[in-house]
Amino acid sequence: MFASITSNLLWAVTSAVGAGLCFFVLLAIGAVWSHPTSRPHLDRVSFRIVTIALFANMIFGIASAVGGTRTSGGFICGFSIFVLQLTLQISSFLLFCIALNLQLVVVHGFNGQILEKFYIILSFGFAAVLAVPPYAANQYGWDPLEHDCWYKNDDLGQRLAWQIATQMAWTAITAIGEIIASASVMYFMVKHHVRTRRVFLSTHSISRTSSDSPQVIHANSYKRIILRIALYPLASCFVNLLSIFTALHSTIADGIHNQTDYNILLLSDFLYGGRAIVYALLAATDPALVRGVRTLYRAMRGRDISDTDIGKHSSSDQGQSTGGLVVRIELSTIHESFGVVSEGERSPKEAELAHPKGAPADDTQHDIDASRTFPDSPEANRRLSRNLTMNMQRREEALRKEEAAFNRQI
Repeated sequence: MFASITSNLLWAVTSAVGAGLCFFVLLAIGAVWSHPTSRPHLDRVSFRIVTIALFANMIFGIASAVGGTRTSGGFICGFSIFVLQLTLQISSFLLFCIALNLQLVVVHGFNGQILEKFYIILSFGFAAVLAVPPYAANQYGWDPLEHDCWYKNDDLGQRLAWQIATQMAWTAITAIGEIIASASVMYFMVKHHVRTRRVFLSTHSISRTSSDSPQVIHANSYKRIILRIALYPLASCFVNLLSIFTALHSTIADGIHNQTDYNILLLSDFLYGGRAIVYALLAATDPALVRGVRTLYRAMRGRDISDTDIGKHSSSDQGQSTGGLVVRIELSTIHESFGVVSEGERSPKEAELAHPKGAPADDTQHDIDASRTFPDSPEANRRLSRNLTMNMQRREEALRKEEAAFNRQI
């Protein structure tokens, strides 16, 4: 009896600490989101999903703490386990969706912002489908094997069936899915050599190192962010897989009979109670939140933060991971892009690419012709240089916008 009290206390204390940490991190997220200058830092699909999962883990921690302090069955005991199972599944599915979203955006080029609502709706839907039936069938309550609130069926076969069908199997599926999705992203990045630190500009588009898909270039720019995001599903995978074995042990062993069984019980209580702590710490150290807090701090001190400053800070991970955007210009190629090749020498397709329909008029070709006709004309050379610079700036601005959109989708 003393052993069960100790294990339940461990479960309750770690759960309460985790719930408290989740609450404080959510307060920080709310403060950053409420200020217009710091809000853009949190504009990312994965971080919004993490925020919802963090709220679910806070509720999970509260329910676990309540269940851990109970010494007998009753409504509160059964209801706390229902809430625990519901929020546990919501968190597991949401963290799996983070890994899935990385794969869909980075590898397959999907728009994560469009898929975001489906991740959330399906996660809540699947969690409800798994948690409601055992609660309706009165399977949650006082556990005679571990002497705490958990599955209460005395029939070990039925108890094991309910555990596997409504929790363990799906927890394992999400964990395996997280491994597959994360491995797929890592393989894609290595396969296409996105660790390179340079971006080359070609005739009419950005030339990729190993692939024509735009997400290769963007994944290279944000590889540090991608690796950081992958920590969420990987941590979830580790905690969930270990929790499965420890939670099933007492059922398979038909109770706690020796020191080994008791040690595994303590590990199970620590894992279930400490999972909220793990996710709270991961969210608290997320670069997006850290940058947002710094921006909010500067704003609260009254420092003027322009849109340019926000853009610099929101892309700081890009600069850190790639050493800055290095653009190497091949002059002959750019000259061709801006019209050195005469219209008579172009194919119809090349002419269409050089001057797409509806595009604003470009005087670069005229200035190049003038500089060739009057090679010593300073005015023609100045106009040519100015137009070339403006075109390069437009290309760089388009690249920045594409990468910012990619950052919001992962």
